[in-house]
Amino acid sequence: MIPHPRYVPDYEVRINGDPLPAAVRSTIASVRYEDGRNAADRVEIELGNPDLRWLQRHIRGLGFRPPSGFDIGPVRVAQAAPEGTFDLDNSLTLALGYRPGPLEAMFDGEVTGVEASFPSGGMPTLRLVAHDKLNRLSRGTGAVAFGFLPDFLVASIAAAKNFLIPAIDPAVIGASTALAAINLIFGGAGLQQAGQLDGMTDLELMTMIATKYGADFWVEGDVLYLSRFIKEYDPSVTLKWGESLVDFSPRISNVGQVAGVGYRFTLREVPLSFLVTVYWDFDRETLGLSVIPGAAAKAGVEGTIGGKSLTRVDRPVASPADVVSSALEIEHELRTKLNGRLTGSFTAVGDPRIRAGAIVRLEGLGPDFSLDYRVASASHSFDGGGWVTSGQLYKEIIP
Repeated sequence: MIPHPRYVPDYEVRINGDPLPAAVRSTIASVRYEDGRNAADRVEIELGNPDLRWLQRHIRGLGFRPPSGFDIGPVRVAQAAPEGTFDLDNSLTLALGYRPGPLEAMFDGEVTGVEASFPSGGMPTLRLVAHDKLNRLSRGTGAVAFGFLPDFLVASIAAAKNFLIPAIDPAVIGASTALAAINLIFGGAGLQQAGQLDGMTDLELMTMIATKYGADFWVEGDVLYLSRFIKEYDPSVTLKWGESLVDFSPRISNVGQVAGVGYRFTLREVPLSFLVTVYWDFDRETLGLSVIPGAAAKAGVEGTIGGKSLTRVDRPVASPADVVSSALEIEHELRTKLNGRLTGSFTAVGDPRIRAGAIVRLEGLGPDFSLDYRVASASHSFDGGGWVTSGQLYKEIIP
């Protein structure tokens, strides 16, 4: 008889390109990988540290060198980790998967922190913390005026400053180039990282640009992606409740009742205001546009769009650039509201295909909740209980 195949969850951690020494790996208590968008991915590796064996050598990057001659306990030098194993700024990679199959590369980043614990009872521990290379954008502030440069070039400059290769979605390139041209022609204000933006980090600047165009940004290796449409649209994995899906807790938020987002504009040249509302038509599953005079807006537009409208702000119109900027804000606001209508938290059997930004299909949950969801964030945990993947999902109405 042919035995049933066995699949064993496994991981591989490499530091500066080399696998962890066997002596170090044998003391790992847990590995946790957190994957998300618009923030640096994070890896935590917790090690047992019996007799302080992993603290026999100085950890470079702490900002000081301790004096010599300290007694660290009855530990043979041969048991110590190779010199430099736990140094800050070491490169660290993580691969996950099931043996005997190959492991899938999940994380490529740098060691950014070391945490030690010396409890009164129990074994001392050492925790390595690593972030992907997006963390470089948060290390300093800039004071640079960008003038009328398109936002995609500003994002490229921020990436290059931090030794990252920019990969910008063509949709963001086109929209930001058009907006920069309008600003230049009609005397609008260009983006600058000074003055009102003084003290802003490159990460905050990137967040502002991504929000403006309804895009996400993330790092893979040495490449910084800024994208609205470069994403998956087909499920990468199917999870069935009672099998690969351990649990799922969906939530319907009342913010999903907002079907339209409107801005009230005022023309400076003439005493005229009007309300522009972008809304989602649930029957036709399309975006709609409504433009009505400001006086009529007092009666409301709920009957027009078949749901609640959210008017954000009264805004004077000084140039076409203001109209374009407001249109981008309206679309972003509506997209955020609608995509936050149905969300949920999940726990599943460990699967490397569950990544932030991926589409997963849930089955066995009835007609209302057995749907395709986009992963907002995912956390992969290895410990004594095995490999578990958990995170947050949302139903994407507007991509």
